[in-house]
Amino acid sequence: MLAPTKHILPRTNIRRERILPQLGRVVARRMQKVVPADVVAEANLEPEHIMIDLTQGLNVSAAKAKDLLQRQAGDVLSKGDVIAGPVGLFQRVVRAPADCEVKIAAEGKVLLEKDTPSYQLLAGMKGTVTNIIPERGVIIETVGALIQGVWGNGKIAHGVMQRLSKDLEGEVQANQVDISFRGAIAIGGYCKDPEFFSAAASIPIKGLILGSMSSTLIPAASSVEYPIIIIDGFGQKPMNTLASRLLITNEEKEISLNAQEYNRTTGKHPEAIISLPSPDNFDAPKDTDQFSVGKRVYVDSGPYATRIGTIEVIPLKAFTFTSGIQAQAAEIALDGNERAWVPLKNLEIIET
Repeated sequence: MLAPTKHILPRTNIRRERILPQLGRVVARRMQKVVPADVVAEANLEPEHIMIDLTQGLNVSAAKAKDLLQRQAGDVLSKGDVIAGPVGLFQRVVRAPADCEVKIAAEGKVLLEKDTPSYQLLAGMKGTVTNIIPERGVIIETVGALIQGVWGNGKIAHGVMQRLSKDLEGEVQANQVDISFRGAIAIGGYCKDPEFFSAAASIPIKGLILGSMSSTLIPAASSVEYPIIIIDGFGQKPMNTLASRLLITNEEKEISLNAQEYNRTTGKHPEAIISLPSPDNFDAPKDTDQFSVGKRVYVDSGPYATRIGTIEVIPLKAFTFTSGIQAQAAEIALDGNERAWVPLKNLEIIET
């Protein structure tokens, strides 16, 4: 059975495509060094159009308006530029209402496309642009540590990591974020108080990594300007030991956060990347794999959520749980010498 894969890797080759949602313009150069907030490509996703009726604006017939038209399709105009005219005693003209481009000029009408702020595609990570995808985006590569989560608020940033607590297991408190966290990426256990987010924003911090948080805080976490990544899900869960150990080991190092939406189908996760110098070459991690005996797995939901273990048995037939529900499942040897049957849909293969 094809399985999603979650990565918690101390050092690997990380290769990411950054793609525009539609054709646009790539502004990055091949072999350019980038940081997460650098713009690598841009596109005008939602242009605003304005239709002007010259016959009404000039009070003339369509034939006369054609003679008075001074512009043609493709002309770029600044606000106030004359489009048609002058005509009449008072030298009436029609002017551009905004910075725009003429798209259509025919039959006494002009269609303008107003200049709007372009969509800017950010690098999302620190690394090197190794390839350009014309009109679509770039490929960025780096070697470093990779920690993937399950929820992100869609923001991107980078900064130096600082711990909110010694073990990354307890609840984070608003009074823990003081001026020493200004410009830092804060890492902590779990959050259930929305005041923490506003306190962190007032410092301000650059970003936040948590093991878990209350699901009621999703609107508050989504509204802040800095990225938030949740490693293990919602509720009051300790951060899994692999992720917490890796973050603590690399404390005070620079980390890139891309709090993109988690997509189990495509394998995209919100993720944190710590670029590390390395003379060695590493294979890029796989986004999907097959469940099989011996694979290390991460339990993403259910009573064993955030636990990590190894697949011992995968029966060919559906397993019957004590509740009477039947499902494809595996017997897992959990870290800590405990064994449990877990539905495959609750598992992700974890590369460590």
